[in-house]
Amino acid sequence: MRSNVYRHDALELTEVRPGLFGAVLEGDQSTLVRWEFPPGQPRTGVHSHDEHEQYGILLAGSIEMEIDGKHVELRTGDVYWVPAGMVHGHTQVVGDEPAVVLDVFVPPRDE
Repeated sequence: MRSNVYRHDALELTEVRPGLFGAVLEGDQSTLVRWEFPPGQPRTGVHSHDEHEQYGILLAGSIEMEIDGKHVELRTGDVYWVPAGMVHGHTQVVGDEPAVVLDVFVPPRDE
């Protein structure tokens, strides 16, 4: 159900992709996914979105990921952008703290 306010402690985590849990928030012109990555989880695969650009904001923790063939380390407060069609992923937590990432997709994702 859509809302104007979403409380982080009330968000329902679902298995969005195998082994990856997040809360999906759907808007009229965008989709947000709040991911939680535990330390020690294997790296994600790489992929691209032909029709969606993606912004990500690290809300907590640190991750390493690949964007367009380049490995980057991101810490709390950092923001990344992935244009439509660009290969990205291979994400893994750096350190012992869980990482929380908020991804914003425009236009909205159907899947």
